[in-house]
Amino acid sequence: MTDDEPIENVCCVLCSPELAPIVGESRHWRLVLNRNQCLLGKCLLVLRRHEEQVAGTTAGEWSDLHAQIGRATAMLVAAFQPDHFNYVFLQNQDRHVHLHVIPRYAAPREYAGLTFSDLDYPNHYTPDVVRTLTGQQMAGLAALLAATL
Repeated sequence: MTDDEPIENVCCVLCSPELAPIVGESRHWRLVLNRNQCLLGKCLLVLRRHEEQVAGTTAGEWSDLHAQIGRATAMLVAAFQPDHFNYVFLQNQDRHVHLHVIPRYAAPREYAGLTFSDLDYPNHYTPDVVRTLTGQQMAGLAALLAATL
């Protein structure tokens, strides 16, 4: 396998051409806004080919991931000034290599007239909290974040 070999799994939601909203892309990774905005700006770095094991990533993908983590972090700092970040490979629901980039906040943040509070900060966030935004709010948030890349 080479870094340029396209592999898709038609049953995988993270391989879907409808995966959105995409905030940015690199050669190997897509930066995607998480549908759950329980923590403002929560996003995913999704490998652009189907791979189920983090250890199965290539050296080129791994190197690019490091750069994209820095890019995503800088983007969120520019937009919302998080106080801390969690970076997590879980893959429990979606068996496709992706890294959660989770901004953490010591105080509430405002976006689109909404208040976002990280009530668990500085402890582990509560994973079952769900906050969805409208399509228009998600598109606006994705555009705001993309403008800071």
